[in-house]
Amino acid sequence: MAEWSDHITVERITKETLPDVRWLKYRLRRQDDLEIKATDTNLESLAIDEEMENYIVYTCGSPLILFGVSKTPLAGYGHMIWCVARDDLYSNHKKEFVSLGNRILPKWKQKYPRMFNMITVSNETSYRWLKAMGAKFSEAFMFKDMSWKLFFIERSEPYVRCSGNDCPDSDTGNQPVQSAKTAV
Repeated sequence: MAEWSDHITVERITKETLPDVRWLKYRLRRQDDLEIKATDTNLESLAIDEEMENYIVYTCGSPLILFGVSKTPLAGYGHMIWCVARDDLYSNHKKEFVSLGNRILPKWKQKYPRMFNMITVSNETSYRWLKAMGAKFSEAFMFKDMSWKLFFIERSEPYVRCSGNDCPDSDTGNQPVQSAKTAV
């Protein structure tokens, strides 16, 4: 188990952690739940897919975030990146989330030259965070009666740390939490 700070740990998702994935599935942010359902994604199957590099983040022993990336490129777009979180992420754990992104994405940019996924246009919080992390967005398109945008995070893009109002729901900018003892 990788210790992120004194109260945050990150683990690879395994069949043994599926009860925690199930627990979190019923406590997702509204936008994450909406997007999972709209894309007919089986969160449990995605979480333990052996073709994915997937992780679960715990805070004080409780599941907070699920995230991952496909090990191989998909559909000609690149490596699929994904992240869903508990409904209190931005109200109680936004600094930890920003810190996690600032540690993981630069490493993944080196390992996976082009990552992608899509978000609903209404998911403004994720849009701002992804933009701060260097994502580029497609024009909006309709899918299942909802407006979506593809996003791409590429190795060639300079790594952009969020600051000031670029961070989701933040007026304090990118202030690191506590330094990690072991990075994922």
